[in-house]
Amino acid sequence: MEEPLTSPIPKKVLAPPNVFRRAAENPVILKELRGRMRGRRAFIVLTAYLVLLGLLVCTVYGFIAQQSSTSPSDPSTRQLAGKVVFSSVILFEFLLIGFIGPALTAGAITSEREHQTYDLLRTTLLSARSLVFGKLSSACMYLLLLILTAVPIEALAFLLGGIGLEELLVSGLMLVVDTLFFCALGLFCSSFTKRTLTATVTSYAIILLSVLVLGIATFLLVAFTSYYSSSGSSWSITFLTGTMWLMSATNPFSAAIVSEIFLIQDQALFLVKVPLSGQTLISTLYLPSPWILHVGLYLVLTALMVLISILFVRRPDR
Repeated sequence: MEEPLTSPIPKKVLAPPNVFRRAAENPVILKELRGRMRGRRAFIVLTAYLVLLGLLVCTVYGFIAQQSSTSPSDPSTRQLAGKVVFSSVILFEFLLIGFIGPALTAGAITSEREHQTYDLLRTTLLSARSLVFGKLSSACMYLLLLILTAVPIEALAFLLGGIGLEELLVSGLMLVVDTLFFCALGLFCSSFTKRTLTATVTSYAIILLSVLVLGIATFLLVAFTSYYSSSGSSWSITFLTGTMWLMSATNPFSAAIVSEIFLIQDQALFLVKVPLSGQTLISTLYLPSPWILHVGLYLVLTALMVLISILFVRRPDR
């Protein structure tokens, strides 16, 4: 009996995607990770980070236990403690990412110029895209390590209650996207400046101004919308509410807080019902949750900054 003819399956079909293989073969990633994890500094930062998180959790839980009028074993008290502990850890991680992220990448390109190795690096076969992605990936990997090590501390909120799996997933996604954004911001500033100090100051100035200016603008817009809602027309209130919603998504803190409020009140994770009250009618406006807008906006800005950084690195120095 003759065996059926079978054609061998090409190896390319069975092979996994080569994204990770390309990342592992990038010499910039290997050099940066080995240099960062070889010394004591990385482990000292990691230990201090976990110690601060542990102290924060103990302080928050102790304060809630003292201020509560009921027993700490009461279910409502435990759920409140779980919410506050989880929110405190997430907000602390947002502050950490905004503080450390630009510092890791602000000297990515300028340090090569200062050590007079940039011209030598550009004469190699390494492309500008590989150089930029290598610098960005190494910094993001270290920050993602810090985020992953805090997951067991975040999981303590599950023992207390009041936290769902969707909150953990959404907060993790926002932290990963913000990590990419802040690291890309520092790399972007490093690509067009000559000194590391200038790139670092520029990165923190952009973060500080954006948080303060957009935060104050959002607060003023909320106050004006609340005052104007009693006498304004329906279309103007709709426009103001949509603008206010977009402004809240530009800040990671406001996006996380507003999303959490609507998730607790209405159990709305993706689509939120926002009531509108005007001079003529009272209606409801359906808007995506602020964390969705925040993730989309920061991904677009990250892609633009990475693209511009590649163009600046590829451009010959004058």
